[in-house]
Amino acid sequence: MVIYLYGNDTKRSRGHLDKLIEKFYRERDLQKLNVRRVVVGADDETDIRSELLTAPFLAPKRMVILERMLEKGDAELLAWFGARFLDAEPPSDTIVVVWEQEPVKKAKNSNEILHARLVASKFAQEFAPLEGRRREEWIIRTIDERGGAISADAALELARRVSDDFDISNTIDVLVSHAGGSAAVITTKDLDLFLPPDIENKIFEAMDAMANRKSDAAMKLLANVWFADNDPIYIFAMLHRQVRLLLQTRELLDDNSTTSEVGVAKALNVHAFVAKKLLGQAARWSRAELVAWYDRLIEIDYAIKHSSSDPRVLIDKFVAG
Repeated sequence: MVIYLYGNDTKRSRGHLDKLIEKFYRERDLQKLNVRRVVVGADDETDIRSELLTAPFLAPKRMVILERMLEKGDAELLAWFGARFLDAEPPSDTIVVVWEQEPVKKAKNSNEILHARLVASKFAQEFAPLEGRRREEWIIRTIDERGGAISADAALELARRVSDDFDISNTIDVLVSHAGGSAAVITTKDLDLFLPPDIENKIFEAMDAMANRKSDAAMKLLANVWFADNDPIYIFAMLHRQVRLLLQTRELLDDNSTTSEVGVAKALNVHAFVAKKLLGQAARWSRAELVAWYDRLIEIDYAIKHSSSDPRVLIDKFVAG
């Protein structure tokens, strides 16, 4: 059997590889004597051909993991591997796992040909970076595997608020531990206990209040932002970005009144969650109103950079109308 794991999302592919090894130990190699991991190009003294053809020891099967063979292996090794394990029937007592970081793009022909053949094999699996709904589904599945449960809204929020997969994995462990298992479902309130303040969402809420001409409510929301983050320059940058995105969304709607969340997300390169909120808010203003807001923010930006005015006061005045 030949298993091919490849793709840029090395955290997930290595996690999957670790699970394959654990399953092999559990089902076929309790003494843990028959797994051999070879990093091609780094383990210079290793005879890869010999490793692949060695019989298992006190077990029915042996597992050999070849890392970066397509990237580092020479043409002779790749040709031999293709002939012995793809053209011919591979040894029935050996499981071969070929692990690559990404699809071959800049390699020699022999690498590209072997990659294409491995991709077409029965046990090939690509680990591409997860985006959008697929990332949310991965979060739900991972939390379930770790003994917890999470609401759909919380999974979406977690995917939006934590971009790094290593950080998100650690956060999942903390959330599952806090929830105490699957009996308690992780909610958006739980995220606020362990994640940095969600300033982007607070800005959204303040803009909602401004859209409804509720300046007092907008000011209270802004006060919460000040409390959560004391950097007025960062808050101003977020507010500036928000108005810019609203203006761009309004222009998309003016050009095509049936513009969808997917269209906004693609055009502005934002998360679907953000696109949905932008569509709802942009519909409440005219393009002229948003242009006027944007011009005021340009004036505030100039004042922040060229005067002694307190940025907080300038931003508060903007929100108050």
